[in-house]
Amino acid sequence: MQPGIALGDLLISCGSMKNEGTSRFYVPDVFPAVPDIEFTSTLIATARRLQSELDFGLHVGICASDDSFYGETPEWIEKLSRLGVINVEMESSAIFTVAYLRRCKAASICAVSGNLVTGEVIYETENKRLVEGWEKEIKVVLEAIYAYERQRQTQP
Repeated sequence: MQPGIALGDLLISCGSMKNEGTSRFYVPDVFPAVPDIEFTSTLIATARRLQSELDFGLHVGICASDDSFYGETPEWIEKLSRLGVINVEMESSAIFTVAYLRRCKAASICAVSGNLVTGEVIYETENKRLVEGWEKEIKVVLEAIYAYERQRQTQP
């Protein structure tokens, strides 16, 4: 959703716009959709530590959860980009909301499948950079979970 974000880059959400219906079932519209701050901080630190080794672009910011599959209009894309939103996906706001209410840890990391602002999208062939991004994000998440659990074990 921003220039400079490329296919296969990793995006970590520090909050999500609730443009979906699921979270409305649980909380009022004004209730924020945010990830667990401690785990998200560990996820960001881990991604930064592994960034040069795994060779990926990293972006941290606010995402938008839209529940209409490919329903974004050019006007909507322009508005989200102007707001500084880094990506559109379909789940994080509902996951953040339900996890918060159930006192669970939730975070979001995504690999970029396409950039709707620059037009860099792949629909007709295999998106190899996306697949590579998935593999990198899995490594980052597993390392982050390990680091988070170690930190918790060493705290009084």
